[in-house]
Amino acid sequence: MKQFAGERKVNVGDTLSQNQIDELLNSFKSGDITVNELEDKNTEKKVRLYDFKTPKKFNKEQLKTLSIIYENYGRILSSYLSGALRNYCQIDVQTIEEQRYFEYSNALSENMLMGIMEMLPLQGSSMITMSQSIAFAIIDRLLGGQGDIYEVDRDYTDIELSLIEKIIRQMSVLLEDAWSNVYEIKSQFMRLESNSRQNQLVSPNETVVIIMLDVKIRDVEGSISFCMPYIILEPILEHLNTRYLFTERKASDDNLMQNKKNLINSLRAIPIELKAVLGTSHLSLREIMELQLGDVIELDQTITEKVIVMSNNSSWFLGTMGCYKNHKAIRVDEVLLEGGIENESK
Repeated sequence: MKQFAGERKVNVGDTLSQNQIDELLNSFKSGDITVNELEDKNTEKKVRLYDFKTPKKFNKEQLKTLSIIYENYGRILSSYLSGALRNYCQIDVQTIEEQRYFEYSNALSENMLMGIMEMLPLQGSSMITMSQSIAFAIIDRLLGGQGDIYEVDRDYTDIELSLIEKIIRQMSVLLEDAWSNVYEIKSQFMRLESNSRQNQLVSPNETVVIIMLDVKIRDVEGSISFCMPYIILEPILEHLNTRYLFTERKASDDNLMQNKKNLINSLRAIPIELKAVLGTSHLSLREIMELQLGDVIELDQTITEKVIVMSNNSSWFLGTMGCYKNHKAIRVDEVLLEGGIENESK
């Protein structure tokens, strides 16, 4: 926190809720508390008050698991945005906390972009939000700009909304990979909104978990956040623990190896057509049209040279023509890689 001349520096250990902010402002106005008293209290041992009227619904283990999920999501999303924007992008998890929905909604700016989506088979809607600085940086980059800092406070045009909707739609799809080790979901994008005051995801007093991601695209910094109501995650709370996460990941790796073996065995059983090329010759169209029975075509290869065995227009083997059990056959003498490069490890 920066301290300007003539101001007092107040250290607040915990993030205040909207109710606590209102109570603090009322205390200042009424004179019940002063800045000096507040500073004196901060030197005392800090005790976090627990409100039994609004008990916490997520434990530390569940929040830790969500943090792991969205750290993985941050890596996936940064790779996608770096490729889509042709620019370096870094995304890190900033905070994960439990709040009342009205506290989160009141903190949103008016021009915050919000994507409403569903995570099937879970019941209910969740929300992705994107800060204006990141949104305009993405739009500028997609339209051929450098993605520089663009400080403006205005509504989005229809073209800008169309461009950013495509990005947010893909962001919601990437959640499927991030959640795959915990729970199989199918993300379904519903709509894009740009006015936080007109959006009501759940009832104001409903408990939600907020995942805040720090985003840096070149020199532009901003945030992307996810708002997930408790009623959506309640059926899968038992999945939100690190023991289950790592167990599922190991099982997923074992399944991946088994699927790989099955795929290789299936590929080995696929029939492939091989062609033996004895030689080539170049003829004009007139010469081809004048060919008669008994004519001889001279090839560019002698009878003692190796025969090229091809598959799908690529050279794979060199061999020698011969007979085997009264059938014409080719003995494989050399193994080639695709494109005719000799396999030195033979």
